[in-house]
Amino acid sequence: MPVKTKQDTTPAVKQPAQGLPKNWPSDVEFLTEQTYSDAVTPDQRAGISRTCTDSEAWAKIPPEALESPCPRVEIVTISNEKHPACGQRGIFAAQQLDPDMLIIVYKGHVHTNSMSDQDPHSDYDLSLDRELGLSVDAARSGNEARFANDYRGIAERPNAEFRDCFVQVPCSKRAGGVKWERRVGIYVLSAGNAGKRKAGIKAGEEVLVNYGKGYWEGRKTVASFRKDEEMLRIATLALDA
Repeated sequence: MPVKTKQDTTPAVKQPAQGLPKNWPSDVEFLTEQTYSDAVTPDQRAGISRTCTDSEAWAKIPPEALESPCPRVEIVTISNEKHPACGQRGIFAAQQLDPDMLIIVYKGHVHTNSMSDQDPHSDYDLSLDRELGLSVDAARSGNEARFANDYRGIAERPNAEFRDCFVQVPCSKRAGGVKWERRVGIYVLSAGNAGKRKAGIKAGEEVLVNYGKGYWEGRKTVASFRKDEEMLRIATLALDA
């Protein structure tokens, strides 16, 4: 998901013989579904299937909208030298994406927020449920959503956003053999009251989200601690944009 600030040194992962998105990196495992840490308890796992007042309005994504690889995006290596992620990857619309449309669900390794169960060096960790203390990390395994870049330094504003949603997953204990489970999706921004964003995202345009300034301030702090000049450069550019 976030912009990579340094070359990934994760050992090569054996990939399936087919079904990989074009331009997928060889050192990251491509996931068609979430994986879960052994530290995630049965109560936490059950918790992400519960609904509450706030979640009643969340979209429920049908299985046919979760095709993998995702046909709505393509991974592109960025060659524009003025782009903060030049030489790295981004996701671009492979077709017209209309306002409020689901682009892709963020997939990765679900883990608890305890220090012993997270990767302090990951730039791809996204909060899944703060109350349950769960996050989803796509540093070593994930899907195309991990390459969604922050808009800062690229465009005046984002054209997409993270939204909570539910997807269907198998469950032998439920009637019908399925249940709804919480996920985070990347959606095209709504058209807005004045309809200024009614064009959505055109085919060939980069999908850009807002990580929030807090993310980049954190990256800057980490970069200073690690003495990582490239990460510091990117974080500074993003904050100054």
